[in-house]
Amino acid sequence: MTEITGNKCDIILAATLNLLASRGFHGFSIRDVAKEAGVATGTVYLYFADREDLIKKLHSQIIETVGREVFVTADKNLSLYQQFHRMCRSFWSLFKQQPAIILSKGQFDHLPPDLLRNRHEEAKVVLEPLFTFFLRGREQGLLKDFPDEILFSLAFEPYFEIARKSLQGFVVVDDAMLDHIIRASWDAIAVHLAE
Repeated sequence: MTEITGNKCDIILAATLNLLASRGFHGFSIRDVAKEAGVATGTVYLYFADREDLIKKLHSQIIETVGREVFVTADKNLSLYQQFHRMCRSFWSLFKQQPAIILSKGQFDHLPPDLLRNRHEEAKVVLEPLFTFFLRGREQGLLKDFPDEILFSLAFEPYFEIARKSLQGFVVVDDAMLDHIIRASWDAIAVHLAE
């Protein structure tokens, strides 16, 4: 197999993401990917062993993109809430810039359990800054003493659904509304003095 070089590989992955977002996993073939990418079908096989390999590598690329765009830039000099606010805004910005990521998320959520567990382990490495954020928050007594996966689900999973509804035109989220949503998701994970 040829070594993956940036440009054609990225074009093929982008084409796959677009097809996945618009047609779902079962709605496209390698031939469709090649056509969407503007390359010969054989070219796809130079970079990817088969359709499953293509989908796995696309999923890895998405996880890396989220890690790089949302969590790696965390500024530890900011308060925990300010860091959270910045992460949430970065999430929202990424969804607006690359809507196919959010529109394809449901497809990835329905991968076979074994594959999801493997992807989860990979994600833990890439998203390490987020898990460090959760750890520090628990140690400082500012975040609820829940496992990382539960904190992630309470804090960030709602953004996926809200972004999807926004992209589909079911809700309108302006800047003020986004700040309210961020505050509500913070309230879901933060320890409050009255508790």
